[in-house]
Amino acid sequence: MEVHHHAHTARKKWTHYFWEFLMLFLAVFCGFLAEYQLEHKIEKNRQKQFMKSMIEDLRADTANISNLKKLRDARMRMSDSLIGSILEKQHTKKGADFYFWGRNISRRAFFFSADGTMQQLKNSGGLRLISKTSITDKIIAYDVLYREILIQQQLEETQINEYRDIAGRVFDASVFRGMTNLQDTILIEKPEGNPQLTDQSPALLNEMANKLNYWSVGSTRLQNLLEQLRKMAAEIIDLIKKEYYVK
Repeated sequence: MEVHHHAHTARKKWTHYFWEFLMLFLAVFCGFLAEYQLEHKIEKNRQKQFMKSMIEDLRADTANISNLKKLRDARMRMSDSLIGSILEKQHTKKGADFYFWGRNISRRAFFFSADGTMQQLKNSGGLRLISKTSITDKIIAYDVLYREILIQQQLEETQINEYRDIAGRVFDASVFRGMTNLQDTILIEKPEGNPQLTDQSPALLNEMANKLNYWSVGSTRLQNLLEQLRKMAAEIIDLIKKEYYVK
C-alpha cells in the first residue's frame, strides 16, 4: 500500500512578517503625510486668498471713510453756522444760507463696511485658518469697533429724524423743493433771494438749536470712531502684507 506524504511549506520567519508590516505601515503613513501636506497646502492657499480679499475690503473701507469725512466735516460746519445764526437771531437776514444749511444738515452720511470677507471668515470658521494671532485679534477688534459704529449711527439716525420733525415746521416746503435738482438729487442748490421761515417763534428755533447741539456731540463721537476704524484698517493691511507677502 502506497503512502502519500503531503509536502509541508516552510514556516516564514517572524522577521518576514515584521518587514511586511513595516512596509505596509510606511505605505499608509506616507499616504497620510501626502494627504496632510495637500490639505495643508490647500488651507494655506485659502488663507492667503482670504487675506488678499481682506486687504481689498479694508482698502474700500478706508477710501469710504475718507470720503465720508469730507461730507461730515462740511455738514458739521453748516450745523455750527445754523446754530450761530439762530442764537444771533440772524435768520431773517440770512434766509438763503439758513435754508441751504438746514437742508444739507438733514442728509445722511453713514458708513457701511465692505465686510464680505469678514462675514465669510466668521460664518465658515475661517478665522482658525489665520496662523498669526496678532492678525486674528486685530480683525476681531475691527469687527467689534464696526458694530459700535453701527449702534452710534442708529442713534444719529434718531437725532436726524428729530431735527427733521422740527425742520418740517420751520422751513417752507416749496423753497426746499426748489433747491433740489430733480435730475441730480445729490446736488442741493442755495435758493435765490432771502426766503423766510414759515415759523419764526423763538421757542421753536431754540428747540431746533438744542436738537442740533445734541446731534453735533453724537456726530463728533461717530467721527472719532470712524477715524479709529480707518487707522485700525491701515494697521491690519500692514500686518497682512508683512506676514503673507501680498500687495
